[in-house]
Amino acid sequence: MTRLRFRVGKLIRDGLPAMMRAQGLAIFDHRMDEPAYRVALRDKLIEEAHEVQAATAAELAEELADVLEVVMALAAAEGLDMAQIEALRLAKRAERGGFDDRVFNAAVEGRDDLPAVAYYLARPEAYPQED
Repeated sequence: MTRLRFRVGKLIRDGLPAMMRAQGLAIFDHRMDEPAYRVALRDKLIEEAHEVQAATAAELAEELADVLEVVMALAAAEGLDMAQIEALRLAKRAERGGFDDRVFNAAVEGRDDLPAVAYYLARPEAYPQED
């Protein structure tokens, strides 16, 4: 039999190495130092967000649970309290609203001397100029 090796290169849940070894896999893992762990958590959040984007209706709750697990781990790693994060969420909601009205912004337009326009100019990848 031929042995096949696959690169994974990402943060995984704590229980997975034992589960994978029980399936007969050799797993090449190590424990990350704090700075690398924080970076990996941010990468994991993006990975999980992509999985939410691709999820079917039946998979959505499970994928959102994964996002929440990563958010909670990242908050803890950064010394943030979930109650503090929830308070900020509520404050932003009170000031700016939520997403209940389903508002989609297709574009903005303004004079180039407006301070708000500088925000968009500083982020050309996120906000490309239209003709």
